[in-house]
Amino acid sequence: MDDVIKINGVGFNPSSLEFQVYDLDSEEGSGRNQNGDMFRDRKAVKRKVNCTFVGLTDAMASKLLKAVEPVFFSLEYPDPIENVRKTITAYVGDRTMPIFKYDKLKQCWIWETINLNFIER
Repeated sequence: MDDVIKINGVGFNPSSLEFQVYDLDSEEGSGRNQNGDMFRDRKAVKRKVNCTFVGLTDAMASKLLKAVEPVFFSLEYPDPIENVRKTITAYVGDRTMPIFKYDKLKQCWIWETINLNFIER
């Protein structure tokens, strides 16, 4: 099976992936006129990919978190709008990672979830 996402060419398989599209409007060119009609000056349309990874070992969590350390990186993902795998330049938002338990057999911590938000540059 192919990897769901790739960060700088390294494959990862999140437990869930949520795709978002949002508009960036000009602060000065958007609002409502005296009739209450909306006007807007759209500057760009950007994508956001929210991923959740469940039950990662220390080594897997480290590999994932090190992959998103650069300020910007390439992100390949399945794009539902284009119906193709798309690659964008992205950055990562806040990273949350609650710990779950220590696995005595594997001798490592198991991370309950790691949530990453990839935002198009």
